[in-house]
Amino acid sequence: MPVVNIQMFEGRDSAKAQIAKDVTESIAKNAGIDPQYVYVIFNDVKTEDWAISGELFSETVKKSG
Repeated sequence: MPVVNIQMFEGRDSAKAQIAKDVTESIAKNAGIDPQYVYVIFNDVKTEDWAISGELFSETVKKSG
């Protein structure tokens, strides 16, 4: 029973169904298992809760925008 945990910035709800489908198909095909046993979990993360190179991403966005 593969469990795929995907963390991404919040606000991409419209893409989740297709991402789940694509990931499930790939895991099932490459691992040779039934797709019904592939679980995909999405964790939405706020930009204030994600850091890159020691800086909160929300601050990086402010500087570039």
